[in-house]
This record gives sequence, structure tokens and C-alpha cells, in this order.
Amino acid sequence: MTKKLWLLILSVYVGTECFALDVKPPIVSYLNWRPTLSAEDVFKNVVAFTYIQASDKGDLFWVEQRPDEEGRCVLVQRDARGISKDLTPPSYSVRTRVYEYGGRPYVVKGSWVYFVNFKDQRIYRQNLQHPAEILPLTPKLNTDGSLGKYMDLTVSPDGNWLVFVYEKEVKQGENPDFLAILNLKHHGIQAARILAQGANFYKLPQFSPDGTQLGWLEWNHPYMPWDSTQLYLASIANGKLNQHTKVHIAGDEQSSISSFAFLPNGELYFAQDFAGKQENDPQNFYNIYHYKNNKITAVTQELGDFQYITSAGKDLLTILEHHGQPKLLLLQPTSGMRTALAAQYSDFGCLGFITCGSLAGGAAGQVYAVGFSPVQPSQLVEMIPTHYTTQVLKTSAAFKVDSKALSKPMLVEFRTTDGQKSYGYFYPPANPRYMPLSGEKPPVRVLVHGGPTSRTTDAFSFSKLFWTSQGFAIFDVNYRGSIGFGRQYRDALKTKWGLLEIQDVKDGLTELKRREWISDQAVVSGGSAGGYTVERLLTYYPDLFAAGASYYGVGNLITLQKLVHKFESHYLSQLVGGTLETNLKEYHDRSPIYHLDQLKAPMILFQGSDDKVVAPENSREIARLLSAKGIEHEYYEYSGEAHGFRKKENLVDSLEKEAQFFKKILWSKE
Repeated sequence: MTKKLWLLILSVYVGTECFALDVKPPIVSYLNWRPTLSAEDVFKNVVAFTYIQASDKGDLFWVEQRPDEEGRCVLVQRDARGISKDLTPPSYSVRTRVYEYGGRPYVVKGSWVYFVNFKDQRIYRQNLQHPAEILPLTPKLNTDGSLGKYMDLTVSPDGNWLVFVYEKEVKQGENPDFLAILNLKHHGIQAARILAQGANFYKLPQFSPDGTQLGWLEWNHPYMPWDSTQLYLASIANGKLNQHTKVHIAGDEQSSISSFAFLPNGELYFAQDFAGKQENDPQNFYNIYHYKNNKITAVTQELGDFQYITSAGKDLLTILEHHGQPKLLLLQPTSGMRTALAAQYSDFGCLGFITCGSLAGGAAGQVYAVGFSPVQPSQLVEMIPTHYTTQVLKTSAAFKVDSKALSKPMLVEFRTTDGQKSYGYFYPPANPRYMPLSGEKPPVRVLVHGGPTSRTTDAFSFSKLFWTSQGFAIFDVNYRGSIGFGRQYRDALKTKWGLLEIQDVKDGLTELKRREWISDQAVVSGGSAGGYTVERLLTYYPDLFAAGASYYGVGNLITLQKLVHKFESHYLSQLVGGTLETNLKEYHDRSPIYHLDQLKAPMILFQGSDDKVVAPENSREIARLLSAKGIEHEYYEYSGEAHGFRKKENLVDSLEKEAQFFKKILWSKE
């Protein structure tokens, strides 16, 4: 037997690569492909970069979420010499639970960092010169017995005052929310003093550069922040907000403000969109406006969303999205001149509804961002626009990506049954170890993002590589209701959740089959709101999918509404079209749990025991009924996990179990 023939036989048997002597890879059916990496590899030494801040001393700070450390969030400092070090000791985690999703959990000023510790939610002061010196600033509990929670920390220019969003977690009723302040000249523990109250929610307090004014965003029930937000400005002196000077700058019940920023000269800019506008109207999108002397002037007139703006010297650093595809821009607000930055990246990680944690401007003209692309793990980068340079400071993963195994995403635009448009990213299978059978079409794993007011991107992930390298195509859908496509597209899901997005998924699959890109074998996965859509798809279109995976999903909208937390307590009334009292029939009709008799496809469910966004009962309830009805399913609940898994062992375990479940079901249908 020749060496060449022996290598060919060996590759078929164990699925190893046939690079030697130009041996062609074996011809193997898609469902028998073995992935180029394991579930363990997907999360091996992988971190997520968030909440960048550049200090006035030239140092850079960011938070790393580390699955290898039980999902702990660590503040990292990189000094002007390029030397990085962890600032957060192992017993701390820099993360806040305000609104249960959190927001900016720290701020650096001078020689001090102020941060929120996840375990007790207290604010701590840390000395940057002596990092082991960490002291609490807020009490364990308030005098009324409530737990204080804090986010969006900001320090006055003189370094004397710390302002933040303040939420009291109470045992009964809704948590009250405020803007509040601490006196940093006082070195002991102190209760937060309230600056502003009366609104249901607050976010993004910011001092003007001279420290004489404070700006912030607020909103009220029944709206979400992308529906209605209002921008306010008031004078502040000696730690007190002058209510008589409070000015409503912009925003009402029919418009929302994504973010705002002060430039060094004190001038104020903000990004705003308006409801009820046509698709080709700039007011349908987040455009940038300038406020000066009680006058508002439009700075941009784009048919695209400026999702975030922040100051970068005399310019504005911003992310502009067209059809969900972002660009990073440096905008000169007076001239309108724009400089595109980091064109090699396709996204910049600005999905959070509270704040964008992936951009910062440096005092010396640098720009910092977390860049994502389809072909490599995310990177923390420094750019100097005047020199046209980009330097990678750190990559989020050490695992080497086999470029031959990369699946290049394709943007798919397709017509919906009702004559509108929807979008998704298609990833064909890719694995250099195999060739598919002649004429064979791959199975497809459909991904449904959460939110539902969120979006998916074409950013590289090891999870996607795990699936495409084992013979699955991926179809990642930006159904109507997703952000980054304008207000009209985002608002389309209102009153129609459980109807419109599942129709978009079905129409997208129809389009892929029309193009002959996929076989009839399809499975579907999603988390949170995406988990609800998975369960809704399986019960509403029982012949569309062979199996589904729901992560911390929703089987019963009635249960969800009864157990929901404050931030989303009126969200369902927007998505379903009314309350339980006024629209009980719609809640019942759109709940998968009441249509299990139509279910044909097996389901696997994953849940965290400490989830306060989608309470565990949402998954336990449907698991109990599936058991009682004898319907094939698997249910896994992970102790200590909240909303969105963070611990490596649980991330690995759930991915392995999902893959095994799907393969078992699809093999049984062969």
C-alpha cells in the first residue's frame, strides 16, 4: 500500500486533515463532518472586551469578561508604555445589575478608579498607585433595608463628586430609580444622595467640561428607551442640582435619543429618531443634532442610524449603521467632514441599550474601539486618525483560526409574505478536511437573536465555526424589529411579536431553498426573546424544523408578564398590543405552551437558576408539560447562572448537548 493511499484511508477513518502529498479530502456527507474545534476550544481563553475608557494621563482601561474565571469581569489597565495589568483582585468582579442588564460599572479619574462590585453591588474606590488598596464607599444595605445598585458612573472635572444612576432593590413593588451623587472628599462609607427623581428610569449622566452642568437621559413607563427618551440639562454646583435651571432639550413620547456628548467647548450634541416617519425620511433614523442657545440644528441627514456618539477631542466619534452594517466615523460637527476608521472591521460591538462600551477617545487624539470582523476574533485597537495608523492592542482569543475552515457570511435580503423586506446572514459549511457528496445540500441551523429589539452581526465567533465546520449552514436572521435599520423597521414588531418575526424566519428559509443553498433539514436556536421565537416557530410551523434549542426562553407570555422585572414590565404591552387585562387572548394565543399538541419537533431547553430577566419558571413550566405529554425533549438548568450564561463549564456543556441533540435527531431522519 502506498503512503498516499494510506493517508487517504486514515483521513476517512479519523477525520484528520489530508495536507500531505496533495491528497484530496474524502467525500463525506455533511452530517458526518467532524468540527475543526471542540466545544471546549470555542470558549478556551476567550474574553470579551467592554467599557473602554482613556484617561487624561494616557492610560487605557477596559473590562474583560472571562468565562475561564466563572464569568468574572476584570478591569485591565494599559499604561503609556504599553504594559497591561489586571486591577481587579480575584474576589471582585466589575459588573452592575441595574435594570438587570447593567451598564458602565466603573470610571477612572486621576489616581483613582471607582467601580461596582457584582457580588454586593457596592461602589468601591481603588488606588491606582496601590491597587491592593480598595475601600467601599456605599453601605451594604440602605437604612430602609433596600439594596443599592449603581451604574453609569461619572466624576466631576474637579474630581470631587461621583454621579451615577441609582436603583434601590426593594423586597416588594417596583424598584425606584434616581440620579444620585457621592462626595469624594468624604473618605468613609456614605449613602447615595438623590439629585433627580420622578422618572421611572435614568441613564448616561454626564458633566459638561467645565463641571457647571449635568446632562442625562430619562424615560417612563410604558415606553422602552428606544421608544421614548428625554434629554435634560441642569446647573450643578457643590454637589447640588439646581432644579430651577432644569431644561428639557429634546425627546418626547414619539422620539428617542440613543446618546449625547459634550465637546470640550461645552457644546451639546445628541442622536435622535422619530416615530411615524417614512422609510426614506432622515427623521426615521438616529441622526445627530446640535443644541446651542435653546436652538436645535440638524448636523446630519442620513438614511442610517448613528447608534452612538462620544467626544474625541473637537470631533465626534460615532457609529453609523446602514441596514444593520456599522461604520466607525470621526465627524467634524461644524464642517460635516467625516473620516472613516478601521474599515477592516464590520462591527464595533455597540448593541447595549444602556450605553456603548466599545468606543473611547484619548486626550492625545487617539481613538480606541473593539473591532469585529467575519474572519478573526474581536480585537482591541488604537487608531491615530491624523497618522492613518491602526494598532491591535489585544485579541480576544489565543486559539488559532484555520483560515481554510472559515465560512464567509453573505448578507441576504429577501421579500416577506406581506411584501416587505427582511435580512439575514448566510454562512455555508466549510471544512478543509472534507468534500460533500455530489449535489448534496447542507442542513441549516437558523439563529434567532434575542431582545427582540436587538440585532445580529456578521462578526466572527468560534461558535459559528464550530457549527459550520461540522457540516451545518447557518442562517442568522435580522427579522423586522431589529435595530440598525431605522425606526420604521424597528417599530414593525410592535403588537406583532410572535407573528411577524416567525414569518420572516419562514420567508428567509423559503428564499434560501429557492436559491438552492440548503436542504430541507433545518434546526433552530435562540436565547431569551430568541428562545421564545424558537418555541413559537416549533408550535406554529410544526413541519418547518426538525428540532429546536431554546436558551432561557419563554413558553408562556402570561407567566413572563407575571414574573417580569421592572425594566421590561411594560415591554410586552408594546409587543403584544396591550396588557393581560385588555389582551389576554393574544397572550394566550401567542404562547407556545398552549399549542404543544401541534408540536412535532423535539426540543432542548437550557436555563439559569438565578435568571431575573426570564425567571426559571418560564422554562420549568414548559419542561413539565412536555414531560407530562410524553413529548421528546431535554431540559438542563445550571445553578448560579443568570440571564446569558457566563461560566465556561456551562457554556461548553450546553453547546455540546445542543450539537449532540441536533445530530441525533437529524441522523434519525436519514
